[in-house]
Amino acid sequence: MHMNNGFYPALGTPTDENGKLIGTSYARGIELMIGSGAAGMLCMGSMGKMESIRNSEYPKIAAQCVNVASNRVPVMVGVMDCSINRVLDRIDALGNINIEGVVATAPFYSKASASGIVNFFTQIAKKSKYPVFIYDLPSVTQSPVTADIVKPLMEIQNIKGMKTGNINLILDLMRKELIRPDFSVFYSGLDAFDAALLSGIKRNLDGMFTCTPYNSKMMYEDIENANGKKISEHLNNILLLRNVFIKEDVLAAYSYAMELLGCPGNYYSDYAAPISERLKQDIHNCMKSIHEI
Repeated sequence: MHMNNGFYPALGTPTDENGKLIGTSYARGIELMIGSGAAGMLCMGSMGKMESIRNSEYPKIAAQCVNVASNRVPVMVGVMDCSINRVLDRIDALGNINIEGVVATAPFYSKASASGIVNFFTQIAKKSKYPVFIYDLPSVTQSPVTADIVKPLMEIQNIKGMKTGNINLILDLMRKELIRPDFSVFYSGLDAFDAALLSGIKRNLDGMFTCTPYNSKMMYEDIENANGKKISEHLNNILLLRNVFIKEDVLAAYSYAMELLGCPGNYYSDYAAPISERLKQDIHNCMKSIHEI
């Protein structure tokens, strides 16, 4: 499927106390996103706690996402891990489900060199049955993706895109005309989405879309109407909720927001502490003020 302009939610993954997927909740969250006009979605990215999902649940979650999406939008699936072979094991675990591609960060247990990152993605792309998308996440991997890393990877046809929060990297690649026509770039710097959109970077990927379906929908409708002021207003609403989350554990706070949207479950790692009753009230008040509930 073609990767159109628009917003791509990084789906949260609701599980029970035993780490099992809550299928009804997950399906509702996917439907909320499709109903709000999402252009595609990422299953089990960092927002979807890919790094802590039980191995036994991993292929089930990917299969359910594909089944619910039902070819209405393209689906990408996270395969992040710390070696080429472990990533390939994740890809094999997916069976033959119909997805647009797999998304991988650089290895994140220890810092990788630039040549190591190039080799990592090169070998995965050569051996993967699915197209590969690069996920630039230096806050976790310690290894930022640079233009010098992207340039040789752009020559590998099975590498089909990149997700990054580095707007300067995207603009540099655009200025140097290094981006292939079939290479999709997703910007994930939430705080500057309005500036990116007005700069012509119109594929945006983030987990906050999933708990702000109304504002996400309106923000991208404003793009079609070229209404820069309204774009920023709706983005500010999303940021307002994000800033409430960061008062305590972000994913535990996000879990409560998803519960308010009718998608209950644990969206945080099993070692995280629940949020306070006071923060729950703050989240409720914020979501009501920005018209999400």
